[in-house]
Amino acid sequence: MTGLPRVAVLGVDAATAAATISLVDGGLAVAAFSPGPVPPAAHARLAAYGCADQVVAVSPDTLRLAAAGPAAPFEVHGVRADPRTSATSASPAAAGAAEGAGAGGDLLGVFDAVVLGDATARLGPGGPDSPRFGGVFDLAAAWVFHVSDSPELAGAQGRWIGEYLRGRYAPPEPAAMSARPALLGRSTRGGVRAELAELDRELRAGHARAAGIGYRLPTPPARLTPAP
Repeated sequence: MTGLPRVAVLGVDAATAAATISLVDGGLAVAAFSPGPVPPAAHARLAAYGCADQVVAVSPDTLRLAAAGPAAPFEVHGVRADPRTSATSASPAAAGAAEGAGAGGDLLGVFDAVVLGDATARLGPGGPDSPRFGGVFDLAAAWVFHVSDSPELAGAQGRWIGEYLRGRYAPPEPAAMSARPALLGRSTRGGVRAELAELDRELRAGHARAAGIGYRLPTPPARLTPAP
């Protein structure tokens, strides 16, 4: 991989739309795949931020994720909902996904990182109940990320993911994340506000770690192994 990673967001709803906007704001190339029609509220939010062209509509029940190889880890497969739709006005990431569909319409694109929402968590290599650091960093598969079903929290988590992929945030060592997946081991029973506060604390700690290593761009390890 050279430069910043290409990111696929699987599933489009209010929460993943918020995460997509944060990722795009962070300067990343993003394509969001919607299995079926995009909910009006999510479309309106994406359009308001100029991100509606990041969306690729896919026929329901055809969206799937597969490992591609060491250079480009993830393939997104599915059948485009409207193969006649032109990609000439789409974003580079979404246009690339459209070109990847080809005549057969199965391969939609190859991506370096994947973001999953609640409705698409089952598509991840570790399944819907995979262990996650901070509820976001999948510990069963490197460079698979998850976001909450709360748009406010998902937007902040999208910024967290973007900071990591741009080298502005460095996570703890894999063993530390596996041993203590909850952020700082604190309770999040205070709701979204408490979770946002925990995320902010971890971001500050990760910014300091990233500064200490010269803000290096991350490279995906082959696999993170969760604690037994």
